[in-house]
Amino acid sequence: MAMARGSANFNDNEGSNNTGGLIRYFIPWKGDKSSEVVRKIVFIASVGLFCVSLGQLKSYLNTTNGERSRAHGLVEQYEPKFDENVDYEANTGSDDIDIADPDESYKKREVQKWVKDKKLLDRNDDVVGWIKIPGFKDSDGDAFMSFPVLQGKNNDEYLYKDIDGNYYESGSIFADSWSIISKERQSDNITIFGHHMGWLGTSFTHLSEYEQGADFLKDHAVIEFNSIYESKCKYAIVSCFMINTDAKDDNGDLWEYIGYRDFNDEQYRFDEWYDEITRRSWYSSDIKCTEDDKYITLSTCSKLVEEGVRWVIVAKKLTPDDDIDAIKASYKERADKDIYFPKIWKDIYGNKTVYKGWEY
Repeated sequence: MAMARGSANFNDNEGSNNTGGLIRYFIPWKGDKSSEVVRKIVFIASVGLFCVSLGQLKSYLNTTNGERSRAHGLVEQYEPKFDENVDYEANTGSDDIDIADPDESYKKREVQKWVKDKKLLDRNDDVVGWIKIPGFKDSDGDAFMSFPVLQGKNNDEYLYKDIDGNYYESGSIFADSWSIISKERQSDNITIFGHHMGWLGTSFTHLSEYEQGADFLKDHAVIEFNSIYESKCKYAIVSCFMINTDAKDDNGDLWEYIGYRDFNDEQYRFDEWYDEITRRSWYSSDIKCTEDDKYITLSTCSKLVEEGVRWVIVAKKLTPDDDIDAIKASYKERADKDIYFPKIWKDIYGNKTVYKGWEY
């Protein structure tokens, strides 16, 4: 009946002018009852809200496609491809050089062929390497994790810039500016940063999938990271953990994991670092780690807490003595009670691990 009355009202107002009647049906008009005025205002507001939402959806899709296309374009153009039968490291030089040694006759590391051939440094000489998690792909077969790694003058430079220095919401993947990646040497542990773009799925977003359990870790245990002076380097994941970035979020305690670059520094000793990444880790394994090994630390935000928490993954550079199949088989989920969580996490989730999907 309401629809019938509405139609009748529309026809009465319409007269012989369809356009005028249509306008009067939707636009407040002189002589309208208050209920009609309210109905028309609500309708207009709804149309306006729909248009705004449609515009936001279009913007979201355009941004998402644009950011993903940009990332995939870099992969297609520059991602290193290695032939397992070729020894790419024959001319890399020693990685254990005392740069204070007055005898400069040592052999320096050389920029690798995969960098030179693709002229990657011509694009930006702040590029210091490439990081990839093999086999980690979306439904279209595109890699979630395959990026050039840049290193700026400070750790803010590439937060919202692409490889060409243009504004880029997802930012670049970048190495800690205080870490050393040079012809002479490489820091013992290099922290590599990337945004968690929960609504886009770009940058380091999909690192959050390592929160879901040991089975996922076993399937994606290896990270490939090659500085521009290296080739075919693989790292096995050692630890995954949540950590606060402000002392107030953990009863005044703050462990500065970023500061552990070289383990010969008295303030940043290997045993302290290893104890911390072990007690905080969501997983255990049989992987052997020493201060003579090389490590990378991947750091991104966690959307599981509004702010102030980082999801961190530490991986060790594999040596000929490491059996990767045995390492994968050894991964286990640690009991929640044995894991150290910061207070800001425990206040929300208690002393337990949580996984809500890569968006978080």
